[in-house]
Amino acid sequence: MMRASAMRDLMSWSIPIGRFFGITVRLHVFLYVIVMVMMVGRGLMKGYGFEAILIQALLFISVLLHEFGHCFAARQVEGDASEILMWPLGGLASVDVPHTPRANFITVLWGPLVNLLLCCLAAGLLVAFYGLLPPLNPLWNAIVLEGKDPMLVRTDALYSFTEGKWVAELAFVPALLARFFYVNWLLFLFNIVLVGFPLDGGRLLQCVLWVYLGFRQATQIVVWCGYGVAALLAIYCFVTIDGEEVPAKLLLFSLAFFIAATCWQHSKLLEAGVLGDDSTFGYDFSQGYTSLERGEQPQRRRRRPNFIQRWLQRRAARRKQREEETRLAEEQRLDELLAKVQRDGKESLTSEERRFLERVSARYRNRNRS
Repeated sequence: MMRASAMRDLMSWSIPIGRFFGITVRLHVFLYVIVMVMMVGRGLMKGYGFEAILIQALLFISVLLHEFGHCFAARQVEGDASEILMWPLGGLASVDVPHTPRANFITVLWGPLVNLLLCCLAAGLLVAFYGLLPPLNPLWNAIVLEGKDPMLVRTDALYSFTEGKWVAELAFVPALLARFFYVNWLLFLFNIVLVGFPLDGGRLLQCVLWVYLGFRQATQIVVWCGYGVAALLAIYCFVTIDGEEVPAKLLLFSLAFFIAATCWQHSKLLEAGVLGDDSTFGYDFSQGYTSLERGEQPQRRRRRPNFIQRWLQRRAARRKQREEETRLAEEQRLDELLAKVQRDGKESLTSEERRFLERVSARYRNRNRS
């Protein structure tokens, strides 16, 4: 039974559904509601319940593989990954990577790259075995294939280059491949084209700018890009909404709100100095704001931090304390594992213990280089 404090935290309303490759996958309870309202309910009302459920299943699998791409990439850059949360607005991978542009760029990039590789796989099978071109049109209707659309670039059929015409009546396997391609194609475009924080496209831009402008300024730029993306999504929802599209547009509007809220939070962290270039927090909180003073500047009366600044300071202090506790726990476990290796040999280590040793050893090497 969940504790009351955990229930107040919406992100904790999740249940574990399994552990794969040392990564716990959790499912948010709201995801069940979204499935029923967004896909299944709408499909059943129109007689396309099976197709709606199938699309939702393909979307879940594709998003999960996208997040595993982030996790595996994090481990390749001497980082680690512990958890994936599947929630109504997609997936969230909990990763810990070195604070460098390269490590972050590789970790972020491999999410969309997984979707692109899945697109290539599905497209190759469609072309090789069925003579069908994959649905590259983002407006393609993945649920209903009727063949009645008069557009040149059809949204309800696939082009068969063997027959030289558009085909709407597809067998189960080619229809499944086409839908799998379409879901991953949309995920790839969504994460790459929308270059705003905290989407993958925005984070990739942040990593590129980080090299030339520094972490702080790069983050500020992508935060403003994120505000722009959120505004565009919100405007699109209001302009194109109709009776049948209300659930879908509400979900898209929720995504716009989430993007804007995340950007606001990071802008406040930047403003308070919690995010900086050379350190975790930007300045020394143990000295308050006096650590920002330089040289022999005349003493000024310090303004009392406002509510948000005090909250950010407390948050940073708690984070610093957690990092110190984690460091001590890792050092203790490292000593225990080294003693185990000396006593029983390296072959006695489990795969998770080997990854732990490699990650901690890499962290110590990087610390000694700097």
